Amino acid sequence: MEITKISSKGQVVIPSKIRIKLEIEEGSVLGVEQMKDMIILKKIDLDLVKQFKNSLADVKAGKIKRVA
Repeated sequence: MEITKISSKGQVVIPSKIRIKLEIEEGSVLGVEQMKDMIILKKIDLDLVKQFKNSLADVKAGKIKRVA
């Protein structure tokens, strides 16, 4: 487990070992969720989100009638 501090602005430093391993760089998007007494950060793959939005638009437009 790594330990970090919160700045006066509520900012948290993610230790470099974790950033490197998860390929989190400046501008990366993270999802934040509270679970009981924990805060969970999850790297969001914007390409995957874009693909999902495009697929949803295709379904709404009637281009795809059935998924799976």
